[in-house]
Amino acid sequence: MDRSRLDGLASSITGRGQVEREPVFRELRELGLSPIEAIYVASRVLGLSLPEAKTAIYASAAWRDQQEDWQRLQSGLEE
Repeated sequence: MDRSRLDGLASSITGRGQVEREPVFRELRELGLSPIEAIYVASRVLGLSLPEAKTAIYASAAWRDQQEDWQRLQSGLEE
């Protein structure tokens, strides 16, 4: 994960002015970011903690289809 690139993206999105969750989540998905990268950027753009950003992303229309895969991955790591 290239944090410098992601921080630049977050600054670019924030620089546009008022931001709303769904358009941000949709843009991050369209840019091809991984879920972890999207959570990182969304947390900075929307002023959320990382856990809040994760919950918000997987509740969004843009990322909802990824929630099951993510939960399966986490469950596998916990076993």
